[in-house]
Amino acid sequence: MAEYRAKPGQEDRHGEMTGAISFNMIFVMGPLIVWCVILGPIWFELKWTLIIGLSMGVVLTLIGMPLSRWAWARFSDWSDRV
Repeated sequence: MAEYRAKPGQEDRHGEMTGAISFNMIFVMGPLIVWCVILGPIWFELKWTLIIGLSMGVVLTLIGMPLSRWAWARFSDWSDRV
């Protein structure tokens, strides 16, 4: 299987970074929408809902990088075989 960080001869023709970024946004947006639309307004006032939501967006994006790279490498490998 192709590794995420391309070595010579292993370049990902489906887009090295753009795919992982797209997967990362998919992983982050679900919990962020649930917080900002449903849970946050029930428990906190608007100011704290937005502060916590912004913090979640940054933290979840950073935490999700390895997962999104792994998922994109798997998806890219699968799409090469199909």
